Amino acid sequence: MNKAIKKISIWSLFFLIVLALSCVMVEKKIPLKQSSTLSGEVKRERDPLQYAYQNYVFASISITNGNYEQAEIYLKEALKNDKDSPYLLMKLSQVLVENGKVEDALHFARKSVDLAPDDLKAREFLAEIYSRLKKFDLAISQYRVILEKDPGNKEVRLHLSTLFIRLKKYDLALNQLSILINNEPELIIAHYYKGRINLELKEYSRAKQAFLRVLEINPRFLPALFDLAALYSKIDKADQAIETYKKILVLYPTNTVARERLISIYYKAGQEKLAEENMEEMKKIFSPGDLKRKRLGLIYLRHGKLNESIAELKSIVSAWPDDQEARYYLGTALEENGDFDEAYKNFDLLNPNSNYFMNARMHMAYILEKQEKLDKAINLLRETINHKKGKPQLYLMLASIYEIKEEYHNAMDILKEGLKYNERNTGLLYRLGIVLDKLKRSEECIEQMEMVIKINPKHADALNYIGYTYADKGINLDKAQELIERALQYKPNSGYIIDSLGWVYFQKGQYDKALIKLKKAVELSSEDPTINEHLGDVYFKKKDYGKALEIYKRTISLKNANHERLNKKIKDVMEHLKGNLP
Repeated sequence: MNKAIKKISIWSLFFLIVLALSCVMVEKKIPLKQSSTLSGEVKRERDPLQYAYQNYVFASISITNGNYEQAEIYLKEALKNDKDSPYLLMKLSQVLVENGKVEDALHFARKSVDLAPDDLKAREFLAEIYSRLKKFDLAISQYRVILEKDPGNKEVRLHLSTLFIRLKKYDLALNQLSILINNEPELIIAHYYKGRINLELKEYSRAKQAFLRVLEINPRFLPALFDLAALYSKIDKADQAIETYKKILVLYPTNTVARERLISIYYKAGQEKLAEENMEEMKKIFSPGDLKRKRLGLIYLRHGKLNESIAELKSIVSAWPDDQEARYYLGTALEENGDFDEAYKNFDLLNPNSNYFMNARMHMAYILEKQEKLDKAINLLRETINHKKGKPQLYLMLASIYEIKEEYHNAMDILKEGLKYNERNTGLLYRLGIVLDKLKRSEECIEQMEMVIKINPKHADALNYIGYTYADKGINLDKAQELIERALQYKPNSGYIIDSLGWVYFQKGQYDKALIKLKKAVELSSEDPTINEHLGDVYFKKKDYGKALEIYKRTISLKNANHERLNKKIKDVMEHLKGNLP
């Protein structure tokens, strides 16, 4: 018999002795009811309070043994005989919460508070149940009642503050925290919460003041040190952030999170030597193959040190071949380093039950696409969809490969299949609209884009798509302009959307406005042949044939340029130039 079983048995025996003694005591204190039978014998009737107490003791034994389901049964039996006992009602409520029956617990907790309204502990537990059930207003009202009766209750005021923070009612939370600090000036948690709220509100000066007050009280308080360092990073005080992380490492030399953040700041500031020195410090803490060295591989990967990342992660998967995270990021590093075959092999070793499986398969499909093995990529994605049905990313990627093959009907079918699982997914709906456009089904395309905008009125690409479609056809130009200007509110630096607005002005004959927009669009998306061609068209309309010729010649050299159309435009420009010769 192990120690745990012995311990439980001793406790069980103890409670059984207590039960026996209590029964004797109850019999002495509360006489049993008597009634006469036909034979004249006296029949002893069971006393309800005594029976309730017995079941309560049995419930206590069950709770001690961790058997809350049995405790629930005993407490319900006890309440049959003492139904208005606030204590039994609250005890049952607590046990029901342990059993995951929070809704049931609420009923008994409320009844207990109704019977004993001055029991503040019971009221506090009722508030906790309301919070669990996300009935926050009711929880707040219970906490307020407690604080009216007991204004100095620190724990309850903290609970109320936390609830206000959770609800983003920061003014109310700050008010409660101020009361706490006034009552207890060195209450660290109140100052810390105050700092966190002000950090969230971007009141950086107040946040800094609160965190420094925490550290004045307790210089080793780690959460405040981390938040203060993060605050310095947010306000571009890199030197102070560095000093704070260094302070953490003096106090906690093996804290890898602080070391990682310090390394990131050094890399970002271009101080690679200092970053590498800290990497070496991490290597001293963990020997090669130690699972904690995985963090080194991920840091190197994050900062583009691919060879170093590959070396670290290879040592991890050699020692821990089933580590799915290390295997996935090793594949990622190899892929970024151009070693596609090795990357593919590592991605292929991911377990279908792994959290990284789907992303690994998408990487594999991307590698196959790069290698122009499109049919193999299609088969791989279809197989993955069978494992992970309903994941919109898979349907989108498969559709894009069908689009590369110009198999637009297959692309449409796979997107519709994905929409069966995600009917309001704007990514799938938007892509389906594009495919319908490629199938020359313009009206259906517009319907899809309108559906996207109905779901997400801020979907800039859908707004732009409709606007540009109208502009390209020279129809509904005022509506087109309205839609494109709305799109620019959400993506003001998109060369494609600025080009659409320029094209609306072009179609309206407002060539000076068009020129301003299209020059800006080319600056932002210089390699796009359509945008460059539009700029050439504006110069042509403005009879600046030399500039138009220059733009067209540059455009024809770009990838995916329409050579036939551009050659015709170049020929037209040349003819105009000849006609203008003296």
